Amino acid sequence: MPSAEEKLISYLTPYAKKRTALAFSGGADSTLLLYELSKLCCKEGGSVYAFYASTALNPRLEAKEALNICQSFNVSLEIIEISVLEYIKNNPINRCYLCKKHIFSAIADKARQHKCDIIFDGTNSDDLKEYRPGIKALHELDILSPLALMNINKTEVRHILKNHNIKTAAKPSSPCLATRFPYGTCLTQEKLDDVGNAESKIKALGFYNVRVRAHDNIARLELDENELSQALAQKNVLIDIIKQSGFDYVTLDLEGFKSGSMDKHMQY
Repeated sequence: MPSAEEKLISYLTPYAKKRTALAFSGGADSTLLLYELSKLCCKEGGSVYAFYASTALNPRLEAKEALNICQSFNVSLEIIEISVLEYIKNNPINRCYLCKKHIFSAIADKARQHKCDIIFDGTNSDDLKEYRPGIKALHELDILSPLALMNINKTEVRHILKNHNIKTAAKPSSPCLATRFPYGTCLTQEKLDDVGNAESKIKALGFYNVRVRAHDNIARLELDENELSQALAQKNVLIDIIKQSGFDYVTLDLEGFKSGSMDKHMQY
């Protein structure tokens, strides 16, 4: 029975003879695709073009990290500045669809300029089990998701990267900053920056998965359960960081980190 990586390589090989575009975020999923495509294109004679969508919803350091990863694989990265807040200013329930449609339309335009035959993104099989309305936009724009199509999940992605000593294997997921706010919240650049900066400072203390969920003037801090005692030991530092980001009250969620916790009421 072929391994997850063998299945992925088999799927990607025919495309490696062509011009391929990759929506690259710098996360584990798109890094694996970039790694495999960069090797296969050298062997098969094709080329891969990486595109990073820089928006108000990205943590500020992500673009630099994405650029460093691409350079390590000798792939050029084109950073596309995209304005999205005007389309999702009230954080609607279909925010992910509206945002993905706008972002991937811009990437598709760039891909056509480079005469690319196909566009890939890093959606994995686990993503299909969550509330991800943005996947509809990918289908509408004919974006292919090799990891999902090959039924490769996040754990397998990290395992493959670890086997190749690619440090992104240990990088925590970093979804867009709008996920830190309840649906219906008016999003501003200032609010997004405040949350993103607070999370960056908390990660710098050594915490792994970090989410600062904003509920008006209350911040609900989600951390991995095994780090809750560490958080209590450093509570004064955490309080200072979060209050400096404009919140009046700081709470620690005793249930711990949960990906997509703002979507727990959604049906999918």
